[in-house]
Order: sequence, then C-alpha cells, then structure tokens
Amino acid sequence: MAQADDYKSNPPVIFLAFAQDRVEGGRYLRNLPNEQDGIRKALQKAKQAGLCELVERSNTTVENILDVFQEYQDRIAIFHYGGHAGSYKLLLETLSGKHAVAHSEGLVSFFAKQKGLQLVFLNGCCTQQQALDLIEAGLPAVVGTSKTIDDGIATNLSERFYRGLAAGLSIDRGWTEAVDQVKIERGTSNTRAMHWEGEV
Repeated sequence: MAQADDYKSNPPVIFLAFAQDRVEGGRYLRNLPNEQDGIRKALQKAKQAGLCELVERSNTTVENILDVFQEYQDRIAIFHYGGHAGSYKLLLETLSGKHAVAHSEGLVSFFAKQKGLQLVFLNGCCTQQQALDLIEAGLPAVVGTSKTIDDGIATNLSERFYRGLAAGLSIDRGWTEAVDQVKIERGTSNTRAMHWEGEV
C-alpha cells in the first residue's frame, strides 16, 4: 500500500520540450503549438487520474532541459522534443530568444544517466543517428527520423502515439498504431523517414 501511495504522490513525469529555429531563414514550424496542445489533450485524462505528471517548456533552452531533469530527478519517464534537429544536434533557443544548439554527444551522455527515463521521442528532422546513439548508451526506447519529415505528419504521429499511451497501450503498440494512422491517411511513402528502436 505504501508503494501505491508513493506512486500517486510521485507519478512518472512526461517532459515535453519545444523550440523554434530563430535563425534568419530558418523554417518556422507552424504546427509546433498544435503538437504541444494535441499531446497535452491526449494525456489529460491520464494526468487527471494521477497516472502521470506533465511538464512543458516552450522556447526550450539547454538550461530548461537540465533544470527540469534536476528538479524531477529520476521521475522523468519520457522526454519528448518537438522542433528542428539534425543528426548530431537539437536546435533550441537561448534565454534572449536566439538560436542555440544542444550537441548530441552531451545529450546522449546526460540522458543515459537518467535512471527513470524509458523513452526519448525526438520529433525533429534527421534524428536517427541520435536515436541509435541513445539506444547504444542504454536507453530502453527511442523515436527518431531518418530524414526531413512533414510538419503535419510529425504532429499527427505524436498526438496519436500519446493517445495510445494514455489509453494503456505499450510504447511499441502506441508507436505502431500512430504509424498506421499516417499510412491510412497519407500512404506508406510518408512513413519512410520514421525510426523506432527499443525493447519496451
């Protein structure tokens, strides 16, 4: 009974981090606010039932990521990033709203030390190498992309995935059903950029 009470008072945390590339000429991700709102709504019932806690950061900085992980320590079960990315970086922001880079080698090392972390979802373009590096470092499950992905598809995919988790699906089945939705609505060619790796 003590464990159940502890779980209710300290449920696992889902950390949602979003950032726009503010560099001149950078492509504005129009659907990013929709993605954040859609995931929040997908997880609302689970949050209200005390099954998880949701922490959100828009205009994410490196400091935001470190601060949230330090505040919640090993309670963070899922880290979700939405924004621009590359094979070896996430494109974040600074406190003044300018462009900043979070380098993969630092992120992989940092995430590998987070004992409660079960899934890293990198919903940005070309994150497959980061996903592979995270799996090699011991993360149980990682979602990434092998090339540029349509902003609308990325949004729909993440919303359906988190709806599945909130309904009690496993990470694997939630991912499969999210990909199936994209295939149903847009065809199989739109799923070739998506990459999933994990054992949970």
